[in-house]
Amino acid sequence: KCRVVFAGPHFQAGLASTKALIHRSQDLSDKVEIVHAPTAADLMSAAPTADIALPFMEFFHSDFIRAAPRLRLIQQFGVGLERIDMDEATNNGVAVSNVPAIGSGNAESTAEHALMLTMMLLRHVTVDLPRRFNQKELGGLPLPRALLGKNATVVGYGSVGSTLCSYLIHMGANVTAIRNRKWCHIEDAGVVAKKLPCIKQALPSTDVLILACTVTPATWHLMNSETLSLLPDGAIVVNVSRGPLVEHAAILDALESGKVGGFASDVGVSHESKPSEPWDPEDALSKHPNTIFTPHVGGYCDLSYGEEGHITAAVVEGIKSVLRYEPPPVWVNKPQSDIWRSSDPVIGSS
Repeated sequence: KCRVVFAGPHFQAGLASTKALIHRSQDLSDKVEIVHAPTAADLMSAAPTADIALPFMEFFHSDFIRAAPRLRLIQQFGVGLERIDMDEATNNGVAVSNVPAIGSGNAESTAEHALMLTMMLLRHVTVDLPRRFNQKELGGLPLPRALLGKNATVVGYGSVGSTLCSYLIHMGANVTAIRNRKWCHIEDAGVVAKKLPCIKQALPSTDVLILACTVTPATWHLMNSETLSLLPDGAIVVNVSRGPLVEHAAILDALESGKVGGFASDVGVSHESKPSEPWDPEDALSKHPNTIFTPHVGGYCDLSYGEEGHITAAVVEGIKSVLRYEPPPVWVNKPQSDIWRSSDPVIGSS
């Protein structure tokens, strides 16, 4: 059988929905064996007989790839590939694939989540409103803030960022989109948003800042003491991308001083001695009354991860491609020469 290894203890719906979809398929149920490797030790034990591996949020370093001689496909259950040793995979003839966010439910769900976090901060949902309710205080102070008419800056204009801009515009915000790459005159012609190449140009007039860009050397600690100081007093910051975009000490200081009125993150933050994910619930930043942390659930919903989810279906298509000895539908690390393990007759062996 084709052995498909699901790595790590997180995002359990992906494992359950893929099992269910394969079990329902007469073409796959007797050809595919799913193995769950929740720990690093389990993952290394499963490596020698793995044909396909799904990392989720686990690191696929060179030691795992080298220990997996049968491995033909690393299939991400979503978009992010930053924890995969891409060079090692390519050099060993292992195809790497992901599921683009647009059209998979991921972009739409993550944009919705960003809006939810934004509204929760603007309306003091987590701390102040429960206090007023418990004290039977109607209305009360400070006033909740509306999104209508606010200056919202979205950093990143990929699948999530572009979807989010559309949602914000329809809700009445004044939207600025930040993009380092050139704007496409055809694809971006309908964007009713101010378009800027540099975040520093937008920060002084930003009421709501939402991070939806990828982590690169240029965006690492994008939100630091210098950039945060450019925001108007009381601005809110939301991160639905990756934790290393925001520097821990800088955002905590900004919250303590009142420079930032609220911070919400679905992906933790960057800390000198702690991993960004899973983020520490006991950290001082987590305990701050004006912060909200969610456990990386932006793109995690029925539309994407369910049994009828678009990402689940795309992952199963990736599995099918290996059974057919074909490259995956999305081949991220396609080499110049064909060194993919397409003819290694391991599938179907015991």
